[in-house]
Amino acid sequence: MRCARVAVVAALLTIAGAARADTPPSVWDRAKSPTEAEEFELHEAVQRRLRGAGFGFDGEEENERIRALMRAEHARALAMLQAAGAEKSKNPLLRFDVAEAHQALRNFSRSAELYRSALAEFPNHPLADEAWRALAMACGYTGDHPCEIEAYDEVLRRETEDFQRGIPFLNLAESMMHQGDLRAAMDGYREALRIASLLPSNTTSPLATWGLAVALDRSGEHGAAEKEAKFALELELSLGFRTPMRNNVPLVRSRSVFFVPDYEVNWYLGLGEIAMARRLSSPRAALLHWQEADRAFGRWIEGAEKRREKDRWLPMAKARHARVKAEVVRAEAAVQKEPPAVHEDSASKTFHL
Repeated sequence: MRCARVAVVAALLTIAGAARADTPPSVWDRAKSPTEAEEFELHEAVQRRLRGAGFGFDGEEENERIRALMRAEHARALAMLQAAGAEKSKNPLLRFDVAEAHQALRNFSRSAELYRSALAEFPNHPLADEAWRALAMACGYTGDHPCEIEAYDEVLRRETEDFQRGIPFLNLAESMMHQGDLRAAMDGYREALRIASLLPSNTTSPLATWGLAVALDRSGEHGAAEKEAKFALELELSLGFRTPMRNNVPLVRSRSVFFVPDYEVNWYLGLGEIAMARRLSSPRAALLHWQEADRAFGRWIEGAEKRREKDRWLPMAKARHARVKAEVVRAEAAVQKEPPAVHEDSASKTFHL
């Protein structure tokens, strides 16, 4: 699970963060390089297209027509840069722009290549801080965990303000978990939680708690994992992320979160269903959540078994799935003994993951 910084959708795919640190060329710059003014004008025109000027797109808009317009603008920006030879330009603005344009179009492998190249050539440019974040995101999308870890390490080395460090720690922890380093992952999730506690309510706290729950579960600490999953659900409710106005969509299903591989979300969903089942007194109501957990872990295993490379957590998932199936059997037996007058807790359906 990665939390895309943002920017979650339109701007999620461009470099997120503070205002760009670029300024028009001075009189002396123009004198030294007659083409610099033209290149800066191209840079500004490209940025207007990448940032969606004139569309009023706020990153949450669901209108497909507007998204299509944005994609067309991003494609036009890339075409303008390619026509100007931006990929081999000596102008750092154009080099970072072309990487950003590829990222906006979800060409993540190419985007990562271009960011690496630009950062190697212009490591101290004012836009390098943003570029390291974007490189980390591109590597996260492609599943290149060593690259992602390196990039987030650099982001955290450069960034000293806590409010800018929470999401990098969250995403770095996720990558560490995929590499099999559960202790480092748990440390990262806890640091993200510490930072989130210092800031106004946001998504970092519940998402870091979900990540911590999965890391604990994979380390065999199932009781602690279920406790954290329960806490994550409570955080979502208390922070207003699970309400009828939001269609009760859990954060792990929101547009601000992505999973690589995509079946990974099912471990989170399965833990959430287990946490819901544990908190219900009615066997009939609990059974519904145990069955959902059964399906969630089944989907995780199905996705993992289709991969060309074996997922390191597959044996653990199968063991977890077996435990859930046993709980389903116990819940079914308890339902048979439940008096007919006891009604299903319909409110529990509200919180199905």
